[in-house]
Amino acid sequence: MTKGSVEGPPMTAMSLPARALPFVGARAVTCHVWLSRRLSCPERYLGLLDDAEQSRAAEFLREQELGLFVTGRVLARAALGLLAGIPASDVALHTRCPGCGGSHGKPTPVGAAAGWELSISHSVSLVAVAVTHGHPLGVDVERYVAPAEPGIPVEYEMVLTPAERSAVESLASDRQAGACLTLWTRKEAVLKATGEGLNRPMDSLTVSAAGQAPAVVGWADDEPGAHPRIALVELPRVDGCLGALAVQGADTAALILGSGADMLAERMR
Repeated sequence: MTKGSVEGPPMTAMSLPARALPFVGARAVTCHVWLSRRLSCPERYLGLLDDAEQSRAAEFLREQELGLFVTGRVLARAALGLLAGIPASDVALHTRCPGCGGSHGKPTPVGAAAGWELSISHSVSLVAVAVTHGHPLGVDVERYVAPAEPGIPVEYEMVLTPAERSAVESLASDRQAGACLTLWTRKEAVLKATGEGLNRPMDSLTVSAAGQAPAVVGWADDEPGAHPRIALVELPRVDGCLGALAVQGADTAALILGSGADMLAERMR
């Protein structure tokens, strides 16, 4: 790369658990996910952002936060450009919070990349970008840090449904925090796919237990037709991060996993 580098050792396709995860079914949707460590010199990429993104980038006080934001937006443009067959510089993203109308929230590809769906997530040093066509999707990655005490951490009190809590409590106490984080990533991915985000309480939906195939089990207001069909896929563990991908309007998803560092090196030269 001529503009900067990705922090940490190279995350090449070989260092990822690189596998196309073949969840193929009646209504299968192909989803592309790229994983990358944050850029070490995010300031060098600010010219690739639009005015609203540059204004938001100026608000970050910590280099880590700036790096994660810029990496996500640059990687998103590279990914969308690759799939749409256009230069990354021609990719336009529109971001508007459905709650307050601010320039934050889930970015939507517009212009030449319209029709593609995008989701971005990051945790500590890892950035994930997920893209598919015609199906809203959500991705979430979270770094696992073992708690000081075994058991269910207090921050999950408003996250778990009774059924989920029962499943977690059946595990050994030193495995419960990790199981809770798995449920969190699945739920956040689903709520990003539906567009509700954390505006909807996490304990209003139930997902399958850690160790089981990812799935939405039910909703608190489970009326027929009230909620879209959602396919859930677990991401491979990278840099200590757990992750999940949710796709709306799908029975299953075929996940194509790639190295963000490799793509940035190729597309952003």
